[in-house]
Amino acid sequence: MWYRFIGLCLLGFAICSQGVAQVSRYNPAEKGWLADHQYLRAGVVPMTPPILYVERSQSKGLVPDYLRALADKLGLQLQIQHFPDQEALLLALREGVVDMIGAAVQTHLSPPDLHFTRPYLNLPAALFTTDRIADKELTALDGLEISVVTGSIWEEGIPHLLPSLNVMAFNDLGQALQAVIADRAQAYLGDAASVNHLLSTTENYAGMKEMMRLDMTVDVAVATLYTEPVLQSLLQKGLDRLSREDMHDIWYHWQDVESPVKQGGDVVTHISWGLFLLLWSLLLAWVVRRHSQKALAHHRSKTKRSIKRLRRRENLLKQKLMSLKHKTKRYRYRAKSLRQQVDFLSEVLPSCAWSWDPTDENCQWDDEMYLMAGQERGEFTPVPASILNLVHEQDRKHVAQLFDHDNRDEIRITYRLQLPAGGERRVLDYSHYVPGECEGSGKRVGICWDVDNYFRSGGDLLLISSKIDPSIAVDSTD
Repeated sequence: MWYRFIGLCLLGFAICSQGVAQVSRYNPAEKGWLADHQYLRAGVVPMTPPILYVERSQSKGLVPDYLRALADKLGLQLQIQHFPDQEALLLALREGVVDMIGAAVQTHLSPPDLHFTRPYLNLPAALFTTDRIADKELTALDGLEISVVTGSIWEEGIPHLLPSLNVMAFNDLGQALQAVIADRAQAYLGDAASVNHLLSTTENYAGMKEMMRLDMTVDVAVATLYTEPVLQSLLQKGLDRLSREDMHDIWYHWQDVESPVKQGGDVVTHISWGLFLLLWSLLLAWVVRRHSQKALAHHRSKTKRSIKRLRRRENLLKQKLMSLKHKTKRYRYRAKSLRQQVDFLSEVLPSCAWSWDPTDENCQWDDEMYLMAGQERGEFTPVPASILNLVHEQDRKHVAQLFDHDNRDEIRITYRLQLPAGGERRVLDYSHYVPGECEGSGKRVGICWDVDNYFRSGGDLLLISSKIDPSIAVDSTD
């Protein structure tokens, strides 16, 4: 019992794990879009390393890596096009030059015709300062200057989130950090990934340190037009198919960047999943047991019905066997009687056999038939006309019915044969029609007995004819 329970638990765990990782399949519209497209065209505007930057005309960073993984999940080839600013990128998207915006940050100023997927990058924000105020609290920056990158969400969001800070915008990240080092600004606000990557790859920013992490993130998503619902669904499903291992592989290439991918869940989550799997396993065990009991009862009922049916068949076969035994006994008596009749006729009367095929008008005589008619094989051709010439003229009408194409009846006649040496010979003829394999084919076969001596000695031909059973000639051949 225990090993069954353990097996059911493992089965439930596998089913639940597969259900959690399972992503909804593509619908017919999505399959049609994938069949009509070979490339996934993404438009981007360069950001800061390692998020997104261009080096030797090639896109590099976390965003291109995620977009390539997304294209692989969809079975498409990725094409990335660079644009100088957001206005040019939006124009290209609306004109159909690109299918999507590869890196978009949704704010209250985002165009209303854009649809954003769930973020695939969540970059934490932090304040970076020098040693002068590195150990101070956020309130120490009230009224001071904060440097940001032009066009970033911090330039637009600081006046709403931290109205006590003054904003200084710079064209790139390096200029913004240099302003802090030169004491033109007291701190820099931006995503921690870009600053940590820059500090680890260059030596021009000595003294810069992370002051604190803020409860804010840069959420990077994929954006499409609202008029493309099929593409929106495809992109979201492709992002959902990225496993934890896929995301770890992407972040592994950027070792100086802190991976936002969680390494494991908390204790409460594990306990919740454990209880869920336990309840699911118990439910599955109850369903399997109930189903097995129902199936067993059905199988027993079906087996009982089968046994009753087999017993009825057995009784029926026994009855048929008894009937066959009685029929066999009767057939044995019948065969014995037929053998006695044949032996009688063979001993008392000479016999010969003949056959006639209506298709070629020829008759087949055995040697005894030639001898009975007083003819020689090769000198006499047994056809209906020549045979009738051998018959006494008073008996020809009766013999002619043997050669009637439409006559399928059994015929028993006696007639006189005129012998070439003179004289007559009285014969008794029995014949019947044997059908062939094809429709219309067949032949008449018969047996003749020489009853002349028996007739001359005063015998009764009717008695001899009555002793001839029709089954005697059933197996006659040529």
